[in-house]
Amino acid sequence: MSKLLDVAYQIDPARWAKDVVGVKPADWQEKFLRAPRGASIAVLTARQVGKTTVAGWAIAHSMLYQPRSLSVIACPAQRQSAEAVRRVKETLLAVGAELKTDNVYGVELENGSRVMALPGSDDSVRGLTVGGWIIADEAARLTEDLIAAVRPMRARKPEARFAMLSTAWSRTDPFWTVWSNGDESWLRLKATADVCGLYTEEQLAQERRALGEIRFNREFLGIPGGGGVSPFDWDLYQRAIQVHAPQMPGGPAFQPPQQAVAQGQNPFQSFRVRVFQ
Repeated sequence: MSKLLDVAYQIDPARWAKDVVGVKPADWQEKFLRAPRGASIAVLTARQVGKTTVAGWAIAHSMLYQPRSLSVIACPAQRQSAEAVRRVKETLLAVGAELKTDNVYGVELENGSRVMALPGSDDSVRGLTVGGWIIADEAARLTEDLIAAVRPMRARKPEARFAMLSTAWSRTDPFWTVWSNGDESWLRLKATADVCGLYTEEQLAQERRALGEIRFNREFLGIPGGGGVSPFDWDLYQRAIQVHAPQMPGGPAFQPPQQAVAQGQNPFQSFRVRVFQ
């Protein structure tokens, strides 16, 4: 590999993924890989669109081209984080990288770069300084305490990228709070079933029948439910709070029936009080 080409791969991770890893990223994956240093990224996805895979490509690229850097992956359960680390490892091995340390929860290269799988709790994740990537996968299911614990990991390394990737869950979870808050400092990418082009109409129709409307909307279309704990969805709530006034007064048929009051003799008029002496 020429030095000039290696510089091109360092600058453009999407091109590196195509030429070196041998994959073809989707449009949203290319935008994710090309996010500038220090970016905050929110990705709303459907199931099985490659969000964990693209995170693995991004971290592997960072580990190769940023010696002695640390990247971390946080998932709702540590076994999920370990699976994401495995995706990183597979990418590194595919490009011939030399591993110094390799275990279920972390990988280290000969150049000193590392990736770690974080537990799903904030109790033991503090104290890390991240210069590569902070990945919050299935971020809608993470606790606010865990998000608050991982964000400051790049306080001393502002060039680190912070990414929240998730399917939809509720309108009050940590991911949706970021997705809908209007903060222009975030790069927002959408990879739901209606835009990514990975599913046929027949597949989506089958999933809709199997899951029901609410679950299908969450898992495939990026439409969250109500609050995650309520049996009432958001649309039902919106309809319930709307005031509907009739455009014209109701006719006699819509008014309570008129009941005539019978006029009779008052029985108390003839009542006499007898006084006993």
